[in-house]
Amino acid sequence: MTKRTLIHAGLALREAALRLAMAPCRARRSRPLAICGEIQKILFIRIDRVGDLVLSTPALRVLKEGFPSAALTVLTGPATAPLLEYNPHVDRVIVYDRSWTVREKTVRLRELRQMRFDLAVDPYDDRELETAWIAGMSGAPLSLGYPCGGREHFLSLVAPLPEPERHMTEVVLHVLKPLGIPISSHPPEIFLTDAEVECARGWLARVGGDALPFVAIHPGAFYETQRWPAEYFAKLADLIAETGRLKVVLFGGPGDEAIVDRILSLTKTRVVRCVTANIRVFAARLSQCCLLVCNNSGPLHVGAALGVPTVSFMGPTVMHCWYPRGEGHVVLRIDDLPCIGCNSGRCRIGTHDCMRLITPSEVLESVYRSLKTKGTSRRPGTDHPEADA
Repeated sequence: MTKRTLIHAGLALREAALRLAMAPCRARRSRPLAICGEIQKILFIRIDRVGDLVLSTPALRVLKEGFPSAALTVLTGPATAPLLEYNPHVDRVIVYDRSWTVREKTVRLRELRQMRFDLAVDPYDDRELETAWIAGMSGAPLSLGYPCGGREHFLSLVAPLPEPERHMTEVVLHVLKPLGIPISSHPPEIFLTDAEVECARGWLARVGGDALPFVAIHPGAFYETQRWPAEYFAKLADLIAETGRLKVVLFGGPGDEAIVDRILSLTKTRVVRCVTANIRVFAARLSQCCLLVCNNSGPLHVGAALGVPTVSFMGPTVMHCWYPRGEGHVVLRIDDLPCIGCNSGRCRIGTHDCMRLITPSEVLESVYRSLKTKGTSRRPGTDHPEADA
């Protein structure tokens, strides 16, 4: 067999498998598909990472405004579900863990079918099929998504593919166009309670020791290539602290313990440490900082959604998809590298120049410039620098 023959055979097998997998979806579509009026229960599927969920919150608002009498349920992962608490546009959150066994996923799908959704929305525009399969198997007579990578086989209604170089927020909004509801642009949103904010303010006051504002640093990122070097973060923390006008709080989430400890071991000044698995605690404490320095990752979009100015690094990431939304954000990027925006999880040339060529002194200048523009109005206050969450 030639290579081309093998490729065609593989594609044919994939097509046959998709048709077999989608047969139960077709069998359940017994009544005509109507968009307006009949939709009383909506399922929105977003089971990936923090940034993806945060950038999907404008679409949740649009769905709720378009179908105000409908109950909106969001299916999301265990790490991201807390971010939807107190969101006035979401009626229910259901957890779906991609690491579950097939049996566990089947149980969850059975529960979804029992809820009798009228509409299931899959906003993904890549070739992974799991979310489209969930939409089709949910039992909703109307399942909506993008026709790419075979997703269309599980869907009863497809949206035209978005234009190239659209931001992820716009990609998610664009999938709703076939519904005929008004599509307006909104910033990403996270809703904190007064009690959460007050608790965060009190914690920063205890660990701060004075009225100096805090700059937040979060060194984590899903892919290694997205991470600015740990030694650079340590140098930046020293430079910020040496000004005598700002304090630094070093944040981390699950899996960030090692890099946080490495940064602390390299710093010469006292830095507050906050490593927590509670993403709402992180969000509340971050909301009381005057600025966030981080990689292009979930915490960046959390900060932007909270209205916190940011300075971030973007190397392998596709910039037009993932820059922070809103005002007051500085994105540092070495645009003249031939490999910039490679979208790879591993540096193909082994130098990681897209991150290493961004110096701590350059970042410090961006911090100053951003704070001068925005003003340092958040001033928590007291002194136990190594306090954990």
